[in-house]
Amino acid sequence: MKYAPQVIELLAAYPGRGFRMADIVRHVSRGRGLSPIERNAVRQALLRVLSHLVASGQVEKEESAANSCSYAWCRKVRHGVLEKCDVNCDNTCGNLRP
Repeated sequence: MKYAPQVIELLAAYPGRGFRMADIVRHVSRGRGLSPIERNAVRQALLRVLSHLVASGQVEKEESAANSCSYAWCRKVRHGVLEKCDVNCDNTCGNLRP
C-alpha cells in the first residue's frame, strides 16, 4: 500500500467527485518524468489500493460505457450492519446537545 496516503489525500479532499486513473497517477507522480514501465507499475499499485478502498466501502467505482471508470470518495460511510443503512443513516455531526 505504497500510495495509499496520496490516494486518500486526493479523493477525500473532494468527496463525490470522480477521478480518472490518469488523474490519480499524475497526482501521485507529482511531475516526475516517469517512463512507460514506471507509469504502469504506479498504475498497478494504485489499482491495488483502489480495489481495497472500494471493497471497504470508502471509495465508489463508477464504470462508464466508454470502457473507462472513475473513482470517487463516498459522501456517506457505509456501516454494513443493516441492509441499505447508508440510505437511513446520516453521518453528519450535527448538534450533539439538544
